[in-house]
Amino acid sequence: MQQGTLELCDVCGNHAVTPRRVADSVVRQCEFCGNLEGPPDLIELLELQRQAEELGCSEHSYPLAQFIDGLPGVKLLGDSGGNRKLGTMPFVAFELTDHRTWQLENLGQALRLMREELAREWIIEFTFDYQLGFELRTRPDGRKTHDPDEIEAARRDMLHMWRKLQGFAALSWWKQQ
Repeated sequence: MQQGTLELCDVCGNHAVTPRRVADSVVRQCEFCGNLEGPPDLIELLELQRQAEELGCSEHSYPLAQFIDGLPGVKLLGDSGGNRKLGTMPFVAFELTDHRTWQLENLGQALRLMREELAREWIIEFTFDYQLGFELRTRPDGRKTHDPDEIEAARRDMLHMWRKLQGFAALSWWKQQ
């Protein structure tokens, strides 16, 4: 781009396209139509975070929660990106609608494979609150509240899990039923 010229939006042709740095990459966003351009994986994340904001959901847990909800035989029960002020950790709650455990086994295997890549230790916990369910959460350590840095580390872990699970879902061991 030459100095003094403005970039055009590929969708609407508007001249108000602004670059912004996101996760060590540059993303261009049209200020008029909202179109995003940049690395596809980053655009996918930003679109999911935009959806989360529109729905009033947590942008931190929404990508992972939507992935889990999209698994065959799994239904999302709830999620949270944690709360820095209250000191609560993020989680994703789900149930098995077909009462078969293969997706639970896939998630467990994926957690085992990612163990060294995550800042926190994550578990799948059995729950019963009017129905049989499971929660993907950090291993409890007895404290009621956590400091903001721990919550941020868990949020980064959720994003990392989402990315890795997308890759695992294409592998033969994941697809076995």
